[in-house]
Order: sequence, then structure tokens, then C-alpha cells
Amino acid sequence: MTKITHKGLWFEYSSLNKEDKKLTKKVLLSAILCGFFIGLSFDESVIIMWSEVLHPSLYYGFPLTVLITGIFTVKYSYKLYQSQDELYKKYHDFSLMSGFMGFAIFGLFLNYISIYTEYQPQFMDYFGCSILGMVIGQMYFYKKFYE
Repeated sequence: MTKITHKGLWFEYSSLNKEDKKLTKKVLLSAILCGFFIGLSFDESVIIMWSEVLHPSLYYGFPLTVLITGIFTVKYSYKLYQSQDELYKKYHDFSLMSGFMGFAIFGLFLNYISIYTEYQPQFMDYFGCSILGMVIGQMYFYKKFYE
């Protein structure tokens, strides 16, 4: 059983069994690589710059690498999810639902702010809204079921 810590924002690595530790390492490695390549290719102008500086094939290579590492992240996350107990699965599902609600509610605020100001939200702004909703949901779930 995975022990949730830090008010619901992390888990205790030592509480995982040997197979789950291997899966966790794979999830973290693929997620870090995916995030790294998203950072290198978050905009078309950035992709063009990298393809001109290093090699023209990077114009197609960076987005493809992001997709591949993202698929591996989801694959390993799902395997890790399947091996956990019911309370962790409820925590996980509540986190995802809270992330969607954060995307919908805070993203709606961003959308209306952009109407009245010159600020134009990008994908990462909406992604941040999702993360904010997920953090709020995780802390709420921890307080309700783990404390």
C-alpha cells in the first residue's frame, strides 16, 4: 500500500514494493524527459530555432519525442495505478477529477480575463490551472481520508 505524505502532494517511496519502485522510476524518468522536450519545443518559433541551430530534422523530432515519452509516461503510470490499493486509486481518481475542475474553473477565469485585458493565455497557462486544481483536490482528499 502506498503511503501518501506531504498533505497529499507526494508519497513515501519506501512504502512501495520492489516492482512498484521500478515502475515509479520509469514513470519519473519518462515524465522528466517528456517535460524537458516540451520545454524545448513549446512554440513553433522555438522548434524552428532549434532546427536551424542544431539540425533540420529536429523540427519533426522534438514533437515526436514529446509524444513518445508522453505515451510511455501514461503506460507506466497506468501499470503503477493497477498495482495499488483501492484508497490510492480513489485518491488518484479524485486528483484527476480535481485537475479537470481546475482546468475548467480557473481556465474560465483566464479566458474572461483575456477578454478585458491584453493578456492572451497559452497552453501552459491552462495546464497550470489544471495543476492548481489537482493540488487543491489532493490536499482536500488527504485531509478528509488520511488525517
